[in-house]
Amino acid sequence: MIFINARFLTKKITGVERYATEISLALKKIEKGIILLSPNRVLKESYIEKFKIKKVGICNNYLWEQLELPLFLRRNKNSLLINLTNTAPIIYKNQITVIHDLAFIHNPGWYTKKAALFFKWLVKRSALSSKHIITVSNFSKKEIEKYLNISSEKISVVPEAIPSCIVNLSRLDYPNNWGNYILAVSTLEPRKNLVNLIKAFLKLNLDGYRLLIVGSQNKIVFKETELGRLKLNDNIVFLGYVDDPTLVGLYKNAKLFTYISYYEGFGIPPLEALVCGCPVLASNSSSIPEVCGEYAKYCNPYDINDIAGKMNNMISQPSIINDKQIKDLLDRYNWEKTARMLMNIVRQYGSGNK
Repeated sequence: MIFINARFLTKKITGVERYATEISLALKKIEKGIILLSPNRVLKESYIEKFKIKKVGICNNYLWEQLELPLFLRRNKNSLLINLTNTAPIIYKNQITVIHDLAFIHNPGWYTKKAALFFKWLVKRSALSSKHIITVSNFSKKEIEKYLNISSEKISVVPEAIPSCIVNLSRLDYPNNWGNYILAVSTLEPRKNLVNLIKAFLKLNLDGYRLLIVGSQNKIVFKETELGRLKLNDNIVFLGYVDDPTLVGLYKNAKLFTYISYYEGFGIPPLEALVCGCPVLASNSSSIPEVCGEYAKYCNPYDINDIAGKMNNMISQPSIINDKQIKDLLDRYNWEKTARMLMNIVRQYGSGNK
């Protein structure tokens, strides 16, 4: 029997939670016996309808993952556990863990000191206690080898894919409520580089254009940024968290989508923008060129002049994402292909109980 660590079902959907939800849905279609184990708390009805879920224990959060989850597994023949969101029960051995990135080790200054130290300890212990590691890009694989001192043979790359809800919604038409605008989608944290994006936008002084920023800030984990100290104007709008139909409407009507993060293990938003037909200006760092390939234009995320110049060029000479390019992206990044790759690794490394 195969279980999935489904603590992600009790959390608000962000990048890794969306990944875990999507791949769990795809896995269910090809491996009927998979069961999701979650903390014993109220889940959204939509989750209960989509998955075969077993609630375990009385705790929540990391205490549930580190104590109650492994105790349940040991009482159930030490069955294989798949962890999809970076962490795993460190006292359990018969498991495979997905590690998306190591931003908290690559640059601890992007986090509070307490959060950086905690994640470094927990993710490293999770990796060492796992039979095999899966990550989402060749860039992240090299990071895991470097920072966690894990051999290449213990790590496999299985790319993320484009969320099915975004693909389905992209086929609809949406009214434009904002006029001409440049769009950014990310959490408001330092590594997302929104400060340089805003400075570049202000430098351009584009007549009739707005910069719309979608995303929320986790003030507990991430350090305060320079955003609050910037001299903003009415043309820079923070929209916070938006639902999927609103997000797709923003993608489809934007003149340009920007994704100039310093560091990403993968990066789904630029792929979402591309399948919605929106041109993308992306950072030339970390995994982003590996993921976006020839479909995006690139800039130096540390150079405000380069960001501004590329933004201006792409607005004045707009490029069109054609249907063939969108089809190619959907063929390359789809959840069924990703789920089959993951299950092949599970069958190879997950046989036998310990």
